[in-house]
Amino acid sequence: MIGGLLHYKDRGENMEKALLSLNEVCEYTGWGKTKAREILKRKNSNFTVRLGNRLYVNKKLFDEYLERCAKYHIPI
Repeated sequence: MIGGLLHYKDRGENMEKALLSLNEVCEYTGWGKTKAREILKRKNSNFTVRLGNRLYVNKKLFDEYLERCAKYHIPI
């Protein structure tokens, strides 16, 4: 654990965050906080990680979710 959030190594030597905060999700997707919270609080979201009352996103699972939505034209 580095700086409060988990990190993992990509294929090179760069460190990339494994968990994204709500603000980082908004920055990453271009969504507003209300829309991001709505999606993260869904019971079927397997990418949401709750730490206390805070919501984080498992970036790898979230990327897979976004790719599935794009591939199969699933509305978010």
